[in-house]
Parts: sequence; C-alpha cells; structure tokens
Amino acid sequence: MKVTFIVRNIQRMNTNGHFRAVIFDVDGTLFDTLPSLAAAANSVLVQAGLREVSTSLLRTALNEGLRAMFRKSIALQTVPVEPGLATQLEIEYLEQYMQRWLPAAPLYAHLHDALSALKTPDLKLGICTNRDRASTEVLLAQARIEGVFDVIVGMGDAPHPKPAADPLLLVLEHMGISASEALFVGDSYMDATCAQQSQVRFAAHLGGYAGQPGDLLPNVFSFSDYDQLTNWVLGHQSATRDACHA
Repeated sequence: MKVTFIVRNIQRMNTNGHFRAVIFDVDGTLFDTLPSLAAAANSVLVQAGLREVSTSLLRTALNEGLRAMFRKSIALQTVPVEPGLATQLEIEYLEQYMQRWLPAAPLYAHLHDALSALKTPDLKLGICTNRDRASTEVLLAQARIEGVFDVIVGMGDAPHPKPAADPLLLVLEHMGISASEALFVGDSYMDATCAQQSQVRFAAHLGGYAGQPGDLLPNVFSFSDYDQLTNWVLGHQSATRDACHA
C-alpha cells in the first residue's frame, strides 16, 4: 500500500514542467553541519560531567532543528538529567555553537559552482529550513553566498515547521510562484514529506543526514554531487523549452 501511495503521488505531481525556482534545505543539503553541532553539544555535556554522544546517534534528530538535536543528546544520557539543568545546558550549547562552532561548517563540494550556474534571470533560489534565521544568515555570510537567495524561510517563520507544508508554501508565496514551478532540494524524511505535502517536486541529496534511502521518497531526482544536480536542472530547463517551441 505504501509503494502504491508513493507512485500515485509522483503521478499527481507535475514532473515535466519548467522550473521557476530551486529551493534548498540547509543542514545536510547546503552545509555539512552535523560535525560542528555534535562537537558543540558534546563540549557542553562533558563540561557538565555528562557523557559524550556519538555523532551517528544525533544524525536524524538534526533534521528537526538545532534544539531537537541537543535534546536528543540529553535523552541519550545513561542517567536522567534534571529538567532545569537540561534547559540551562541547551542555552549554553546554543551560545557556544554560535560563538565558536558555527563558522566551522563547510559547504558541500561544488555547491558554489552550482549556485552560480542556477542563479539566472529565469530561476529564483530560496531556502526552506528548520534552522533559525540568525544562524542560517551567519552560515550564508561566512560562505559568501548570502546574496544568492531570493527568499529565506526558517524556524518560526511559518505556523508549523517541516515536515508540514507551511514553510515551503510560504517560500512559494513570497516568490509568487506555484508549487508546480518549483524544485525542493533536501536530504531527509522531513524534506521529502514537506515537498510531497506541498505538491512540489523533490530532489534528494544523498550525502546528507537521511536515516535510510526510503526516507527520500518520492523524488524526481537523486544525486551525490552538486555537479549532477546542476547538469540535471539545466538539462531539464533546456528540454522543456525545446518541447514548448516544438
């Protein structure tokens, strides 16, 4: 039944139409942020006399946001952490991350070139993330790509975060385009589900933080390197233009 449901949803989506926008998730899609976030969390935990948590155990929790990832590290402690202490440690984690660890997250390979190639008069670029706007803007600035994106929607900007459709639909509203004219690029179940609920085509980044391959379904394209995405999007644009003029 699940496979049938996925196939039917792919069929309902417009898989051939011309793109007017490419919208990106941040963590695990634009930036490899998990190592720096896990380092910040473990630094705070160790200072408080708690145990470090393996980065692999925090991988999927990051898709829900920075706070959710730290709360996962608290939940994984071998002894219960008193709620008041957990709240204080979360505050310290966010402060340390912003002050020390945030600039350490690298862009994925060939992403600079991909954004330069995709940023055309006919194609808008946007961001839809469960990360807060302040840290998102710092990441973009340190990577010198802050001026590339036409619209940014982060945690708190929409009534409900991903996997709800709200944030992605808000991006489309700000861009003034329909769901059938957009491509959403992400790396997780949260992103795939958000795209599906918004009826937006989804491209899956295989180098991100998905728990398993099935988390990235349904998608119209999957890729490991951003050169692949660039070639696919530009090839798709060319093919749809030729079809319209035929």
